[in-house]
Amino acid sequence: MVNHRDYVWKCDYGERQPVIDVLNELLDSQNPDQLGMCSLFVNNNVYQLEFFVVLGYEVPEENQILLMHDKLTSVGARLMVDITFDKMMNLVFVKRFNTVQVNSSENLESCVNMVFQFADRNYISSNIPMGPIGMELPIFLSHSSMDKPFVETLIPYLSRHGLPVWYDNINIAYGESIVQGLMDGIEDSGAVIFFITQSFIASKWCKEEMESFLSRVAEGDKILPVSVVFPDVSHEELPRFIKNKKYIEFDKEIEPSMIANKLIPVFKAFFDLK
Repeated sequence: MVNHRDYVWKCDYGERQPVIDVLNELLDSQNPDQLGMCSLFVNNNVYQLEFFVVLGYEVPEENQILLMHDKLTSVGARLMVDITFDKMMNLVFVKRFNTVQVNSSENLESCVNMVFQFADRNYISSNIPMGPIGMELPIFLSHSSMDKPFVETLIPYLSRHGLPVWYDNINIAYGESIVQGLMDGIEDSGAVIFFITQSFIASKWCKEEMESFLSRVAEGDKILPVSVVFPDVSHEELPRFIKNKKYIEFDKEIEPSMIANKLIPVFKAFFDLK
């Protein structure tokens, strides 16, 4: 009767420590007659970092195969039924992988150090900042599509003073949901500028954005709403939410630099920027 069987697992190169911990547990609890092979295959090509584990069972006891499945699946490893051990070895010969056979838990660490060229993600992130940039409490630019040319000219002034923005033309990628993108932008923002023009007042989108920010304010979120009222809009036409707060207004033609001069000190103080 044939009992020998191989299992090829694809693992995360950068998040490998949980897999190593599972292998250590399996090697400790299963003797060589049961778990007959534990091979690591590592591709250190920076354009295609890969990590595979091949486990070969000889005469496993009851539940040992199930235990392997449960443990490795729980740490994100994926069983590859379309890849064989022979295929992995063929790729070693053409230098895609470095490989090492682990005989016991005692030499697992040395084997790992032997085949991996780059440290795992946790180690790197503890020494070098790796988080995303560009989305930390941005200023949401709420405006009518008719006013985009003006709004876009204001962005560089804010950026120059360390004030990131959320702008739909940039932050919503092609193919993404516009509604979901806007909702995410509203939730992630620490401030909002309402560009109040006649086009803004007539826009259903702008009204929904304003109501969403009003809900955040009502819920006690720390967020700064600022309104810039253009000359074509009178005080009587403003939504009640805007009327009840001090807003910036101009009685003649507006230049982006004029708005920037008024807004930048306000936002820098709110975000506690030097």
